[in-house]
Amino acid sequence: MDLIERAGQKLGIPTRKSLVEKVAERAEPAPAAPVAPPPVVEVPRAGLPRQAEAEAAADKRRSRQFLEIDMERLREMGFAPPGDQSIVAEEIRLIKRPLLTNAFAASKRVENANLIMVTSAGPSEGKTFVAANLALSMASEHDVHVLLIDADVAKPSVPRIFDFKAEIGLLDVVEDPSLDLADVLIRTSIEDLSIMPAGRYSTLSNELLASARMVSFVNDIARRYNDRIVIFDSPPLLARTEPSVLARHVGQIVFVVQAEKTSRAAMNEALSLLGKDKLGGVVLNRTHSLYGSERFGQYYRYYNR
Repeated sequence: MDLIERAGQKLGIPTRKSLVEKVAERAEPAPAAPVAPPPVVEVPRAGLPRQAEAEAAADKRRSRQFLEIDMERLREMGFAPPGDQSIVAEEIRLIKRPLLTNAFAASKRVENANLIMVTSAGPSEGKTFVAANLALSMASEHDVHVLLIDADVAKPSVPRIFDFKAEIGLLDVVEDPSLDLADVLIRTSIEDLSIMPAGRYSTLSNELLASARMVSFVNDIARRYNDRIVIFDSPPLLARTEPSVLARHVGQIVFVVQAEKTSRAAMNEALSLLGKDKLGGVVLNRTHSLYGSERFGQYYRYYNR
């Protein structure tokens, strides 16, 4: 009797069966192989092309930062979050509609019409107020994804409005080719709104915005998604040189004028730097209502392209 048979007898295993098999039967079973979880399938929303929806979802997953937006805080500051029914919300709707029509027109009369720059002649005229409200309002549209870029590189205001801090952003992406877009893109609790901060200030900001790298970056964000609107909050035209450079990259420009502050000479000088071919409209800010209270108002003039 060999050693395996003797071991089988001690274990009480009949010899008429294969001792090797019986010893194996008494051994602990091998752990089951891990079962891979089923693949996650994202269901596209009605009306969105499947590819565009998948790419937008991938863009959100790549973003390494998330911002929970305090809607009530925005309302207290005079902004109009999605779903708001205030006077500001209604006036912003009047402003955004022709911009969206131009951006998604079947026959593209203007290149990069989905890239919109908001600027003014001087500081503190309400350009960031208009840019942020446009982004909030457009994000409530069906099948539109909005990216708000803080391009006021010398005096960024978007972080203050949406209550966040950021160290890197637009200028860093343009300056460093190895930097991933996900490192600077902030996904927000408003599903179709993302934010890109201005980034670390550079004395060569004008040169960076005029560089071939900036052209490549703009072309990428303009054409990556066919349902994306990109809004640049630009510096004032007469205070900085960056807006004139940035204007070359966008398809539409919204010019903000503060009532009873912006002089006609300043407005004419600023508009001469832009030209009329890309001017989407002029917004009159801080007008007075019939009851004497100051509020946001607008008037628009559209130029045939």
